[in-house]
Parts: sequence; C-alpha cells; structure tokens
Amino acid sequence: MIFLLAGFLSANVVTHNIFLLLTVASRPAMLAGMYIKRVRKSNPKSKKAYEYLHLVENVRTGYGPRQRLILNLGRLKLEPEQYKELANCIEAMLTGQQQLFSANRHIEKLACTAADKIRGKQAIDQAVDRAAIYEPIDAASMQASQLRSLGAEYVCQCIWNDLKINEVLLAEGISEHILPLMQALVIGRLVSPGSEVHTYHWAEQRSALYELTGAPLRASLNSLYRAGDRLFDCKDALETHLAEREKELFDLPERICLFDLTNTYFEGQAAGNAKARHGRSKEKRSDCKLLTLALVVDEQGFAKYSRLYPGNQAECHSLAEIIESLVALRPNLAKDRTVIIDAGIATEENIGFLRSNGFHYIVVARGKADFLPDDTKAMHVIRENESYRLEVKRHQSQNEVLLLCRSTGRIGKDQGIRGRQEKLFLERLHYYHEGLSKKGHTKGYPKVIEMIGRLREKYPRASMLYEVDVQLDPTPGTKAKAILWKKRPQYETQCTFEGCYVLRTDRTELTDPQIWETYMMLSRVESAFRCLKSSLGLRPNFHQIEARADAHLFISVLAYHLLHTIEYKLRHCGDHRSWASIREILSTHQRLSLEYHVKEQNQTQRRHLRLCSQAEPEHRQIYQRLNLKELALPRKIAAVK
Repeated sequence: MIFLLAGFLSANVVTHNIFLLLTVASRPAMLAGMYIKRVRKSNPKSKKAYEYLHLVENVRTGYGPRQRLILNLGRLKLEPEQYKELANCIEAMLTGQQQLFSANRHIEKLACTAADKIRGKQAIDQAVDRAAIYEPIDAASMQASQLRSLGAEYVCQCIWNDLKINEVLLAEGISEHILPLMQALVIGRLVSPGSEVHTYHWAEQRSALYELTGAPLRASLNSLYRAGDRLFDCKDALETHLAEREKELFDLPERICLFDLTNTYFEGQAAGNAKARHGRSKEKRSDCKLLTLALVVDEQGFAKYSRLYPGNQAECHSLAEIIESLVALRPNLAKDRTVIIDAGIATEENIGFLRSNGFHYIVVARGKADFLPDDTKAMHVIRENESYRLEVKRHQSQNEVLLLCRSTGRIGKDQGIRGRQEKLFLERLHYYHEGLSKKGHTKGYPKVIEMIGRLREKYPRASMLYEVDVQLDPTPGTKAKAILWKKRPQYETQCTFEGCYVLRTDRTELTDPQIWETYMMLSRVESAFRCLKSSLGLRPNFHQIEARADAHLFISVLAYHLLHTIEYKLRHCGDHRSWASIREILSTHQRLSLEYHVKEQNQTQRRHLRLCSQAEPEHRQIYQRLNLKELALPRKIAAVK
C-alpha cells in the first residue's frame, strides 16, 4: 500500500500521516475523514523550497484509493501534532458536531477560516424565484453564524462601479485579482476608518465586501500594502477620470475652483519620510511631524485635484503649483474660472498669478486699510432672519471690488475671542505687577521683560490692543519697579471692526449678495476636510515611509469621491443626512449563514445557507433613492454529508 502511494506522488512532494491511508477500507465508498498533510515544493530555477499544508480526504476510485485536495491551507504556524486536531475541528464545523470543536482558540480560529472557504467553494447560487421546496429540518440544529456587515459596503461598491474606477485601473495595467484589495482599502476607509492593519482585519473578519467584489487572489496584509502603493501610482489617471466622470453624471458647471490646505500628524518619528516636518498643526499637535494635503474642489463640493506637501508648507506658496498641475491634467479648467481662497493664501503674488493666467478670483483681503470706522455705520443689510444679520459696504474701482462684510455670528466669535484673551492678558499683567512687591516672585528686569514677551505671544489678539511698559528701579541693580499698561489708540477702531472681513474680487459685474454667496462656497472645501478628518480616517498617520504615507492620504481622497457622490445623490432626493448617519442606519443590514440538519433519503445532511437579512424600511428607502436593488447578493447553499 505504501509502495503504491510513493508511485502516485510527485518526486518533489513529501507527505505526512501516510498511515491514515490504511484505514480507507473502513470508510464509506466516496468519503473518508479529512486530514492534513504537509507539501514541499521547490523552484527548479532558484532551488528554493516552499512548504504548504493541504487539507485532503481519501476517496476510492476505479483506479484504487486516491487523495482529493479539499483546501490549500497555506503556510500556517502549526506543530505537526496539532494537524489532526485542526482537521477534526474543520470537519466538526462543516458537519455541526460542536462537541468536537477544539479548545485551542488559535486552532479554532484557523478552522473557522478554513470552513468558511470550503463552504464558499461548495456553495451554489439559489434562484430567488424557484418553486417552493419543503424538506424535513431538525429545528434544534439550526444555528446562525458568519454575520458580516453588508449595507454600507453595498452602497459604496455600487457607487464605485458607477464611477467606473475599475475600468481606469485595468487600463493602467492593474491585475484584476488586485481590484478587490483596492476596493477594500477605499471602501474600508468609508465604512470602518482606520489604518491598513485595521482595514485588513475588517475586510477579512467583519465585512461581506469580498462577497460583493469577489475575493482577491491573495489577501495578506503585505498584499494590501502593495495594492495601496499601486493605487497611488495611478493617482493622476484616477483624478482626471473621476473629475470627468462626475461632471458627466451630474452635469457639473465647474465655474468655480475652491482651494485650501489641511494637514495630518504622524504617530512616531517618521524618520524615513522626507515630507514629514514640524509645522503649525491644525489639530494642535505641534509635538508631532506633519504632512500637508492641498485640495481643489468645485462649487458643488466635488474634488478635482489633490497634492501632498511637507508638513511645514506655507499656504501662500502652494497655489501656483497646484493650479499649474491641475491645468496640465485638465487644460479646459483654465478658461473663465473663478478661484476662491482665504486670507492665508491671498497674497499679492498669488492674486497676480491668477490675473496673469486668466483666472478670476474672490478672496479674503488681508487687512481693512481701504475702509474707515465710519464705513461700518453706512453698511446695508443683504440678508436677515430672526437669529442672523449680514451687512455689507461696497468700494469699487475700475478693475476690483472690495466688499466689507459684517455678520452677527462673526461679531459674537470675534468679541468672544478678544474678550477672553483680554481678560487673561490683563489678569496676568496684574499678577506680575503685584509680584514685584512680594517675596519669592520674579523681580529681575530682564526676566520680567521675557515674561511679558511670552504673554504677548500667548495672547496675540489682546496684546495688539495694549501698550505695556516695565519701569526699572532707579536704585542700584536690575530689578523692575512697576509694570504699567494702557489701551493703544487703535483699541476703539479694532473693536469697531469686530465681526468684519473684506472680500476682494475682479468680478465687478457681480452684485453684493452674489459676491458673498460665491465666497461662502469655500465652506464646501472646509466640509470636504471635515469629512476627511472625521469620517475617512485622515488623522493620525502611522506610516513611517513616505510612499506609504502618501498612499494613505490618497486613499482618503478617493473615499471622499465616493462619500460626496452618495451625499449629493441623496440631497437631490431631499435626503440631507450625512454619510455618518447613513452608515449607522445601514449597519443593521447584514449577510449571515444559517446552518441546519436535513433528512434526505434516510441520511442526515448538514446544510449551509448564506443569505442577506431582510432589508428594513429605512434600508429600502436609501437604496431606492440611490437607484439600487434591494437584494445585494443572491442566496448560496452548500451541503456536507
């Protein structure tokens, strides 16, 4: 018997558990028990050997006993004495014999993964409109298992297909087997934001995404990282395609370009990332290195282009480079477009660049030098309701319009910031002054000057409103005698302009309300950044290598394309809920397996039925508004005797 086996096996395969073949005579005619064998294969060119574990069973054929491969288990970290326990546990899970489950949690987890793969290979689609079939079922044997989230993944995957992203990736030479991994990276950032490690475990253990997209050829953590690298290599092609596709789907006018920057911070040193620099963190994480993301969106909030910069990138130095890169990808955007930017980017140099390249602009001007305090008394109201009031004053020259704006919300914000800083600034000055006459307090003149400087740096808005004088004690020594302060002459002027800002534009044909409403579109890019930071896992970044950090941010940008498309389509149906709310509602629509025993021809058979939970009214409402079918996946049924 052993001699026959040796002739059957190839020369480069070594098997274990050979003794199990001797028991084949006591097995049923077609099915013997499962067991594991170790297979070693070598590469003839490199002479490198590889070892795998195969789950096999013995079958009796017309040519004698043979081994049938059930599943390639891959390279598992498992001792040979545990092979039998794993094989028994897999067989128990397939046949429902819970008493044979392993007590070892590691083995039980491996067995569960293997059993899921076997059921997937054996499962066949069950027609939805088939005739009714009644079978005797052991109700006590029914179990529900393999619950996986489905609803949010289904919506995102349908939008991915609507945007035809796979077509671009295939045209860029991406293998079809890698596409499910790329979808997992992007859709995972929408459904369960986190690191690539988090995404890997989510896709493998908690989501039905691979049932929607098809399983990848290899689903390891390293393959997920490599898929992210390849996705970033296709950045320009993807952003060009998405801009055109979204314009085609929604008939976007694309008259406005909104531009802004944000940053993300790194956990760790990020020593291998040349762009990781210390700078001004918008999350107040100045202790961490940063990476800056620049984003251009249109007036409807659709992203048009993104670019990554070092963490210490000045906002005013990036506009020209971004615009030139965007125009190189889409030359038609250089024709009669209006660029909207805030005060941090609106330098004279940048405004001159926009003029010379044929762009119109609406920006927040730096300072209010062209307006006098009396202008605030001559403002007229262009928008008002019970809780909000907006007033403007227009100055127009031949080529530009300056619009002084003041709103009740902005007044409250400016007064609150100034009032808080002023209170703390004066309290600290009083404390320092009183300390000059108390024992144990700082009295040295240079040290007091230093403390005042730090105080001015901490409270800049209050500091600019007060003059502070430190008097030196005339007696020998370098002690301070007193600290005196008074309001600067511009105090009243500054308070008069609280709540005011100046809009500057070359669109002289626009009315006052049109200028203000167009500028307020800048909130669209701010909304995009909020989505990236809150719903799409932009912060923090755990990657220490530059290419991986860049890919991580670009995945969030791609996820934003899907998110905004979903919200935009829902808004057109009168549904103004955010993606976070939609995701929470859809989380209860799931995919699951029902396992039960069936009596068939005097034999007991274990059935595995894979199906979707019934869509609830809220689920159906969302699917209908997005023009999606209610049934995301068909039923699949598998049987093990």
